[in-house]
Amino acid sequence: MADLDPAVLVVPALGNILTLAYALGIPIEVDRVDAAYAAAADRLAETFGAMYPRFDVKGFELRGERVGPVAPVTVTVKTDPALLLFSGGADSSSSLIEHRREVRALVTVWGADVRLTDQTLWDQLCSVVRDSELTADRRLIVARANLQDLIDGPALTRKFESGFIDGTWWGSVQHGLALTSVTVPAATALGLSRVLIAGSDFGGLDLPWGSSPRTDNQIRWSGGQVEHDQADLSRADKITKVIAPYVRGGGRLNLAICYQPGRGPDGLNCGRCEKCQQTITQLLLAGIAPDAVGLPISPQSLAAGRRALTRGFWHGDDGHRAAWRRLQLDVPATLTGPCAVPYIRAHLEWFRTAKIVIGTSDAAPRWHRVVLGVQRLGARTLSWLPLQFRKWCSRRVARLLGEG
Repeated sequence: MADLDPAVLVVPALGNILTLAYALGIPIEVDRVDAAYAAAADRLAETFGAMYPRFDVKGFELRGERVGPVAPVTVTVKTDPALLLFSGGADSSSSLIEHRREVRALVTVWGADVRLTDQTLWDQLCSVVRDSELTADRRLIVARANLQDLIDGPALTRKFESGFIDGTWWGSVQHGLALTSVTVPAATALGLSRVLIAGSDFGGLDLPWGSSPRTDNQIRWSGGQVEHDQADLSRADKITKVIAPYVRGGGRLNLAICYQPGRGPDGLNCGRCEKCQQTITQLLLAGIAPDAVGLPISPQSLAAGRRALTRGFWHGDDGHRAAWRRLQLDVPATLTGPCAVPYIRAHLEWFRTAKIVIGTSDAAPRWHRVVLGVQRLGARTLSWLPLQFRKWCSRRVARLLGEG
């Protein structure tokens, strides 16, 4: 990529700080910038300002020479070759299955879900991506970027927390523009005019979020544009309509769902956090054994899920609550396949009529917030400790939070 115009090479850096500039109302100055990307940045200032009225977008300005056309040179169609942001999770795996004929390259970002200091977890994720039959014969690209370390996300979260549905700057604001912008030089170098980012699941609700059709689909550069993929499908739909048929047809898949500190003893997934438990439930209802795709399941882990679901230990927004309610409605009267295993059947029969309690971040007990904060701090600062010791510590903390 050394031959690329600096106007394109500057895009990843801009993508990571644009949302900060929108929020604080400060100008950004560069020597040169792709004109189509700059025009998109201008439009996105208005979009983010509408999503978050406390943002001081009127003070934002992107200064510097704008190079090239203000719109992509190539008009893309849905069958054009594409690059996909790929984390190994359910969303990006569903996008890869659906678009496997078009996707020529995959970009996995080290510094997004996996911290730059966590070499062990990164190596685990890379092995999952590299060894998957889905990724065969595609260009695998690793982008190493200090996306979450460059900006003080916790400070911004505290400043604007009342307007963030998940209580984090990274999720509610930063991640979509930051991640897609990282891919622009690679897409340009490979001559790919489409960048796909998998859609998120908010239970059919249109909530302000860092990655959505109203933001992602505005991102353009002179060589192409970003597409927010499968926006019409919930995560349960993706598992039922895309992933399950692929697995039942003989496809092999190892999902990377969980980014909890410590994770499980044998892989990327702990099997106990909300994201793992929700995915496990979705897989079971789709007729897929969770451990067949890399998610551990046991009577103990399901018991931990029951405690968390009824005591308000898991926190989220209306989208989270709607997703759990939909899953309850999807539990069939007759349980077959992997759902017929006795301890799984008992869990799903309980789940069908259980009173689910998903708390808000503000409503979490103070001790719960303190312990969770310590867990996250330890994950960031104690990565030099032996992996097995870190996993043991994480399991102890999970028990304190009612997830163990």
